Amino acid sequence: MRKLGLCLVFLALLVLIPFAQLMAQTSAPALDTTQFLATLSAGQSQAPSDLVPAPTFMTGCTLSSDCPTGQLCCNVCGNPPADGGSCKACVTPIRGRCPMVV
Repeated sequence: MRKLGLCLVFLALLVLIPFAQLMAQTSAPALDTTQFLATLSAGQSQAPSDLVPAPTFMTGCTLSSDCPTGQLCCNVCGNPPADGGSCKACVTPIRGRCPMVV
């Protein structure tokens, strides 16, 4: 009796698969490449003023006082560069310290 019930459920699912595929198809017409690119360039505008800007990382700091509030001047390279350049940058601290560089 239990096998009969499983068979009926399985058959019902097989019957529903074509209907699910028909329901999933979009009704919007497809755009060709030029129409698609035109929609990208036409909609460009300035970002809203209430958005927070992406963070910028200041490189070449020597002290944490050179960094913006809430950031520390940390070594970000791991090993100092051979050319004598600086490997320090202003980063957001993790647990009050510079992040570990591996």
